[in-house]
Amino acid sequence: MKRLPALVYASVLSAWAVAGLDAEDAPAAPANPPETLSGRPAEFNDLARLPYVQLLRIAQSDARAKPDAESYKLRIQSRNPNVTPKDLKLFLDVKDAPLVLVVDNDGFIEVPHKKELIEKNPDLVANQPRGSLNIFVDLEVPKVSPPQIKDGKVAYQELFRPLVEIQTEMRKVDPTFGLTGQQQFVLEIETGEKPIKITRAFGARTYRPNSRGKVYMIMESYLYEENPQVEIPDNAKMNVLPASPEEIEEIRSR
Repeated sequence: MKRLPALVYASVLSAWAVAGLDAEDAPAAPANPPETLSGRPAEFNDLARLPYVQLLRIAQSDARAKPDAESYKLRIQSRNPNVTPKDLKLFLDVKDAPLVLVVDNDGFIEVPHKKELIEKNPDLVANQPRGSLNIFVDLEVPKVSPPQIKDGKVAYQELFRPLVEIQTEMRKVDPTFGLTGQQQFVLEIETGEKPIKITRAFGARTYRPNSRGKVYMIMESYLYEENPQVEIPDNAKMNVLPASPEEIEEIRSR
């Protein structure tokens, strides 16, 4: 196993709220605004939320975490650079008694590990918009062997096998990881000046390296099913790297 340090769980935070309507389609606010179980008012479609059990699963996925620890530390950060740790307010929505989780100056929170909280599974509620927060943990991922390239050629499925194996482990923590619109992994392939070419039945596609001699590739489901041949230098160096939805779209648009 190897450690993937400080991985940003951008995708997890999209699950911090129930799906909301766009502002122009939103219904008029009720006379009595909805309240949390703990009695605090909250705009359920706007605030970041995450069930306690899912939060605990993320905390326990940390490479340093013990499964029977009394509490866990997580680092939380807004994706808005103008929002500092001192601006973040978090609480577990326990009925009649909100449990405040204090965010320190470095963005760390302490998550209690209690049987009664697991049974009740309250939401962690933040004073920030849904999808705007990141959680950082250190993960151990399986040690994977590089794809087998022979005479400058490799099958598409074999090329992306390391990515698939690591992503499978990620989904044990976050079931949405890798799905469209969520955080994914990409292949970083260092080829120097040489391009990568995918040959299909109805044509070919060429990926040319950037100024640093690197090509970034996203696993496309239709290509994975088709499994075309990929032409790639035998000595190409590869890494599997996490990428945000925004970075994925940027890579796809090239």
